[in-house]
Amino acid sequence: MPGWMSRYPGKICTLCERPLFLLPSISSRHHRSVLSAIDVVKIIMLPVMAGATISFAMGRLDVDSYAQIVAVALLTWGIIDVWDGTAGLRTGMDKVRKRIHRGAVARKMSLAKTIFGSASMVLGVIGLLMVR
Repeated sequence: MPGWMSRYPGKICTLCERPLFLLPSISSRHHRSVLSAIDVVKIIMLPVMAGATISFAMGRLDVDSYAQIVAVALLTWGIIDVWDGTAGLRTGMDKVRKRIHRGAVARKMSLAKTIFGSASMVLGVIGLLMVR
């Protein structure tokens, strides 16, 4: 992909229209790793939710704060899924874990991501509106 050697580590893939990061590899100084920004954000949200749930279970977090964190997480995951789903609908490419699907299968999976992401966004917004 042209332009990777610019000073910005991120760009949109020209094939799948998803955001990618180019980062130095952990194993070698001369190699670089390409990471999907969508996957990175989903992975970052998991310890945030786990920490909030543990804090709530230990009594360190009140109900309203926990509900806000869950609503923001639902909203974030919904936005990510809608972005990923609409990109898959446009390009006919979908990536789940390390498998790349193309054609009709990818469009069906992308449509499902878009629908469930939209539902997650609606639940997140309703949750934020209900919390004081």
